[in-house]
Amino acid sequence: MANPIVEKVQEAKKIRPVFVYDVPEKMAAATGTKSIGVVQLSSRDELTAAKRANGDSNRLAFELALQSLAEVDGQAVSLTDGTADKAFNEMDPLIRNLLLNAYAQLHAPPEDVTNAFLASRRVKVG
Repeated sequence: MANPIVEKVQEAKKIRPVFVYDVPEKMAAATGTKSIGVVQLSSRDELTAAKRANGDSNRLAFELALQSLAEVDGQAVSLTDGTADKAFNEMDPLIRNLLLNAYAQLHAPPEDVTNAFLASRRVKVG
């Protein structure tokens, strides 16, 4: 019998767009990984990753990237069935670094947007 919680998590991930990044040919040939796909994380996903990091700020970056990992070489992976952990742990360190960069790029606004946001600060009193 299928686990209804696992099914709901997998279904929710299917609804989100997967951003697929192609590994450059030379690195793909050396590592065996041709593409990785990531999803944007919800606040719940971020909290789940933070709990797994257990207060370790270095580990948090890896947990967030792992939480966002949705596919490797076109094959879906998931934390609920262990395939994401397996793929992440077996990933070449260079590919893992690319995954970290993909997560960061996907979840951070462009520098000009950040600067405009910060420059818009005003003070209100009362």
